[in-house]
Amino acid sequence: MLFLNANLEEGFVILLVGMLIVFMALVLLFCFFTLLPKVLNLFVKKPKPAPKPTTSETSTKSYVSGEQMAAVSAAVYLFLEEAHDQENAIVTINSVAKNYSPWSSKIYVTHQFNNR
Repeated sequence: MLFLNANLEEGFVILLVGMLIVFMALVLLFCFFTLLPKVLNLFVKKPKPAPKPTTSETSTKSYVSGEQMAAVSAAVYLFLEEAHDQENAIVTINSVAKNYSPWSSKIYVTHQFNNR
């Protein structure tokens, strides 16, 4: 009985040391991943803000008329349809002779001969 009691004490010590190591590793990983973005932000160069345009440099918005939009869309449509005009409508299917392969043949699985 004394032998069993000594093993239990060693087991508890090993259990506590193992749990302590695991939880300390988890705490260190947590600290590492929470501090990593802050450290990386120190090395990132922040872009300079763009200068604000003055009132004299403001541009007026120009609108495209309906006729111009219709001309562009018609040109795009004709360009895309032109690609279809050159297609060949004949589809040929050639059968290819396959060599015999016993890998998927059931004959070798279902007919087992006992050669003794």
